[in-house]
Amino acid sequence: MTMILDRFEGDYAVLEMTAETGEILYKNLPADWLPEDAAEGDVIVKADGRYVIDSYETEKRRAKAAAKLAAAQS
Repeated sequence: MTMILDRFEGDYAVLEMTAETGEILYKNLPADWLPEDAAEGDVIVKADGRYVIDSYETEKRRAKAAAKLAAAQS
């Protein structure tokens, strides 16, 4: 399941996930469980018991969003 860092609320990070049913779910984690450089919009995966940023998927999603924005503005 893909987790997207939606926002920070105090000492917590709010991750957005989409269930197989299509339902949007949110999970709160202590912010210090994520890498220090984690930012809103990052794709987060759990690997070897740690939460890490999936840089490839994050950049892919950001490029797709930028392309949609550019298309909407033309």
